[in-house]
Amino acid sequence: MDGMTFGQYLAKLREEKKMSQRQLAENAGLINSTISRIEADSVRPDPATIEKIADALDVDKTLLFIRCGYSEIPEDFIVIARKTGELSEEKRKKIFKIFNETIDNFLLSEDEE
Repeated sequence: MDGMTFGQYLAKLREEKKMSQRQLAENAGLINSTISRIEADSVRPDPATIEKIADALDVDKTLLFIRCGYSEIPEDFIVIARKTGELSEEKRKKIFKIFNETIDNFLLSEDEE
């Protein structure tokens, strides 16, 4: 997770959107101190709060769930899934085949070492 805590990641996202903590709280229907405590890593937000924050920041809630530790799925896989979701059915099948073969080859090469 590039060494960033969830609070640091949230602050970075908020700043990229040029929002203050107060603006984010208002847009998410939360109180300012909630955002402040989350960014200070004093509290871990519950899933409902993460959804509100994701909507307010207009970001993918799945990525926030992963960053906050609610999912074991690596963030890179979510990005890959989103990108392949934009492809035609035929291209998705080809990508899936390539991905599976690549993973299988990688696992086999690890077993041989």
